[in-house]
Amino acid sequence: MHTCVISKEADINITIKDIAKLAGVSHSTVSRSLNNSPMVKEETKQRIREIAEQLDFEFNAGARSLSTKKTGTVGIIHPELSSDFSASLFNTVLLSEIMKVLDSKGIDFIPSYTFGRRNSSSNIRRLVRQNKIDAFIIVDSDVPAEDYSFLAKHSIPFVQLHYRPKFCTPDTFNYIFSDNFTGGKLATDHLIAHGCKSIMCITIESDHPEILDRRKGFYHSLEEHGLKLDKNLIFEAECSFFKGEEIIRNNKEILHKVDGIFVQADIMALGVVKELNRRGYRVPEDIRVVGYDDIELGTYFNPQLTTIHQPKETLAVKACSTLIDILAGNKQGERALLQDVVTPSLIVRESC
Repeated sequence: MHTCVISKEADINITIKDIAKLAGVSHSTVSRSLNNSPMVKEETKQRIREIAEQLDFEFNAGARSLSTKKTGTVGIIHPELSSDFSASLFNTVLLSEIMKVLDSKGIDFIPSYTFGRRNSSSNIRRLVRQNKIDAFIIVDSDVPAEDYSFLAKHSIPFVQLHYRPKFCTPDTFNYIFSDNFTGGKLATDHLIAHGCKSIMCITIESDHPEILDRRKGFYHSLEEHGLKLDKNLIFEAECSFFKGEEIIRNNKEILHKVDGIFVQADIMALGVVKELNRRGYRVPEDIRVVGYDDIELGTYFNPQLTTIHQPKETLAVKACSTLIDILAGNKQGERALLQDVVTPSLIVRESC
């Protein structure tokens, strides 16, 4: 895993003339190539694009070099909405909170997927090269280590929010995460406090750090209370309502020995509760269920879902306040890094 180190290297303003000199062509040929003009051979255009890429240059009608002019705009980097309904719903609410805080402070923002849809190129680099933003809030764990190095090289401030980066360690930059280990432990502790001794764990099929931390919290709680981990009661699946139903349906023969279920996403937990009810198991009388995320949908079902609340409002406010402070002139070197882990809370309703 890479460690992202903040560099003091100065920006270099690259111009079309610089690229022309390196390519051995006229500056008009460079301009035409970057505009994909049919007047230039494909071989020449490709060579010029490669040189421009190596120099971190992107042609833009409004800004043809990396300028020091401030825009007052924050980029919000997030993954594309996926078939993972729970994650997509949570991200939508979190992004809404971020936008609400920035808007209340009069800060403009540009939401953007991590990668371009057309060619999977980095939108972080594109926005910086086009001089469209002054800072970023990054709400994705899949940002490449090279993008963090790029931000460091060009002294672009950012906050990593909620999702721990998968490809580098965040030792040298601002971050604010939710403590998923504690969240997993809280859920399991609550089940055990209500007498559960044979607990099924339904987790999301994912290598994202926050999901792995929830599992670790579950394992730790069992060990702390002297309960043996039964690997036959651990299930992984895609995050969906129907997968929650399916796991219960496909494992009906072991339900008689289960007295509690920790489901690491609310949308899956709701599917679990529905299928348990259909098979004659009462929740919470026969089997207790605790979910994770505290989505609003969990309050509409009967029984209402006991769950772990992720502090979306706190995450958004802290991240935005840090960037607003930097944009207002409090340079990173004059202030301590924001490196915070926010503790989630247990929301007790009817399912446990």
